This record gives sequence, C-alpha cells and structure tokens, in this order.
Amino acid sequence: MRHNSQNVNFLALQNPQPNAGGFVEVEAFAKINLFLDIVRKRQDGYHDIISVMQAVNLYDSLLIQKSQPGAKPVQLDINIPGLPADDTNLVVKAANLLINEYDIRHPIHIKLTKRIPMGAGLGGGSSDCAATMHGINRLFGLRIPLDKLMEMGKTLGADVPFCLYANIQGSAAIVRGIGEKLEPLRSYANYFIILACPKIHVSTKEIFAKLQLNISGNNADKSLDKFISTYESEDICKLAKKFYNIFTPVTSGLHPQIAKLIIDLQKHGALGAEMTGTGATIFAYFDNEHNAIMACNILETVHADTEFFVTTTR
Repeated sequence: MRHNSQNVNFLALQNPQPNAGGFVEVEAFAKINLFLDIVRKRQDGYHDIISVMQAVNLYDSLLIQKSQPGAKPVQLDINIPGLPADDTNLVVKAANLLINEYDIRHPIHIKLTKRIPMGAGLGGGSSDCAATMHGINRLFGLRIPLDKLMEMGKTLGADVPFCLYANIQGSAAIVRGIGEKLEPLRSYANYFIILACPKIHVSTKEIFAKLQLNISGNNADKSLDKFISTYESEDICKLAKKFYNIFTPVTSGLHPQIAKLIIDLQKHGALGAEMTGTGATIFAYFDNEHNAIMACNILETVHADTEFFVTTTR
C-alpha cells in the first residue's frame, strides 16, 4: 500500500541559482471519473462524453529546467526504465508544441518521476502532458492564459484540458464533448480514497468497440442532472452510492477481477466504489483515514496482484 493522503499544493519554484539556467518543479495529479456516460458517437469516429472528473492527491513529479546551449531541444529522463522518452511521449509532444508555437530557442531538460500507474484510467499521461505545458509556461514567462493552454492541450489528448484545469486552478469539473468543455464544480475536499490498480491491460479501443450504444442524446443529460443534484446536496454517503461508469459492465465482463474488487471494497467499509475511465483502476470513498487503511491492509492479502493507494481528493 502506498499512502498519499497529504494535500500537496502545485509548485512552481524559481531557481535561486541564476547561473543554473532556471527551473520549475510541478506536480501532475491523477483523476478519477465519479460519473461517466456516453452521449453519442460522432461522425468523426470519436464519442461525445459527459463526465464528472475529480483530481486526487496521487501525482507524478516533473522537474523542468533550461539546458545548456547546444543540447537537444527536449531531453526527457524518466525514473522507470524502458518507457519511451522520444517524440511519441506526451511530455515531449507538449514541450515541442510550445517550442514551435512560441519560438522557444533554449533547450529544455525534463525529469519525470512517475507514481501514477500507467494505462489504469487515472489520466497519468495526460496529466504529465498538462504539467509540462504549465511548467514551460512558467519557466519562460510566456503568460499563456489557462483557456489558451486548454485549447492547445485538447489537440494532444481528451483528458489534457481537465488535467490543465485540475493542476492549475481547480480539482473537479463536469466535462463534455470529447473532453474539451469544462464546467467547474466545488470539490468534496479531503475525503479518503482507495485506488485499487489491478495488473490488467485494458485496451480502450477494444472497450469502446464492445460498448453497445443504445442511447439517445437526452438520456445521459438526464442521468447527469440526477447525479449533480445529489452532488450539490453535499451528502457524501448519498453521492458515493450514485457513482456511475457506463464502461464498468463491459470491462468487468472481460476482467471479472474488477467486479470482485468493487464488491470487496464495499464489503470492507467503502461508502461507494466504481471503476474510473475504461479501467482497470477502481476508486472507493471512505469517511475516514483509519477505515481506508484497514480495508487496504486486508485487501492487499486477498488481491495480491493489485497495487493499492490511500489518497485524498484535492
């Protein structure tokens, strides 16, 4: 179990040693989907979604600094061996986007420390991308407003606009379209959450392909209205029972371990539990830290192939 319940603020620290070239250090926070539904399939092949996203205090760290003249334009170092650090990585793509758009001529060196499990539905790659954009914005004093960063970020990934918003300004929002339309929400702050991340590879493309869309455009909106009504009641016990993800039956049908994790978390005191994204991570809300840690300790022995985190909402 990894314990990540400390509430950490987004950092952007000016280097006290000017001759080192300057740096910023930023955190890239994971996200969960408290509510996730599909409105329709678009003609371009993408899907319009409706979601309520919440940032949590599990994060990757990025140290972004100016390199010596003559270095490669973007150098990315990652603490996990074997991960691509070339132009296919979203961090490098984000850096190159700003370099080209704002004619940045100073080489950039980025050190990425990953803690968010990859391919788990927690938005780690998108959040790293978002943090890179914000960090470079601060490092070079570009003064790009958040709405402009979000407009640029949506070209890199559907979750990037929310991650930019969550890393910089807020921590919860209603998300629509393909992820680019955000409506800020007041967050349920400092509730304790278990993130259960089974070692399962889930293909987002396969899950979307298996999803049977027997819906009209209004059904998802009506379902969201009911969820938001409960959300605004500020009753976390009622809210936790309303968590919803249209993909859960599809993904758990392919991977029964997901359904078992949801049941076991509820048996051991969770106010509510649900899958995030297309999987495979399960999140579960608890009313206090002690109960969350106790449940985590028990379930680690039952689900030995699952990584558990105890964290909080931002």
